[in-house]
Amino acid sequence: MRIVILGSGSAYGCPMVFNNWRRLQPGNPRNRRDRASVYFEAEGKKFVIDAGPEFRSEINKCGIDDLDALFVTHGHYDHIASIPELSRASTLAEHPIEVWSSEETERELRTCFGFLFNGEEQEGCGLHWRRLPDVGGFEACGVHFRTFRVPHHRLHCSAFRYKDFAYVTDWEDMPAEGIDILRGVKLLVIECNNGLYPEKNGHSDLENVKKVAAEVKPERVVLTHLSARVDYDETTAALPENFELAYDGMELTV
Repeated sequence: MRIVILGSGSAYGCPMVFNNWRRLQPGNPRNRRDRASVYFEAEGKKFVIDAGPEFRSEINKCGIDDLDALFVTHGHYDHIASIPELSRASTLAEHPIEVWSSEETERELRTCFGFLFNGEEQEGCGLHWRRLPDVGGFEACGVHFRTFRVPHHRLHCSAFRYKDFAYVTDWEDMPAEGIDILRGVKLLVIECNNGLYPEKNGHSDLENVKKVAAEVKPERVVLTHLSARVDYDETTAALPENFELAYDGMELTV
């Protein structure tokens, strides 16, 4: 199973606007981060989770030439900004693209991109809108997944598991049903926005991730959605044995 970290950064990217690096060392290329997104292949189908502002360049840099479905975790800008790109992508691919989101997230999408839903934009017809359950199993493009929601600010964020791979982003607490679904996963890619510096900002930090990992016992933990406070070398030096930081373009297998 091929997995590619398209972007490993937080909502503001790294460096932030005006070339602000905050705690990051500019000389390390792994500190340059687009907004968080991941591509993976399963049973002959191609999936992406989230499509932020750099989606087009991320896809092109990684040589990805097709897409069957997009999973949208929640309605914040850094996770949905490029969804209108998918209408043209569907035309170029000559087939529909499924867009999966929870009822809560779809409300956000309709507010932001009403023209894709109301029939005014012909290319928008290539997007097939699908509803995620809040928790449980679902089938996208004939492939079975499990999902659950985590709290994030005033919203909820959908997390996903496919066999031995799971992806969780933008979370501050892990519900019991999430622990149950993640238990025994081999590869856990999970948000660690605050790194070594805990803060009550709707996001997680290394200590919170370690608590989850102690319960679900993954073989490998890859930390993503990293803010400009999470310097690659400083944080890597503090990680447990089976933990590592994501970086843009990182390829994983499971």
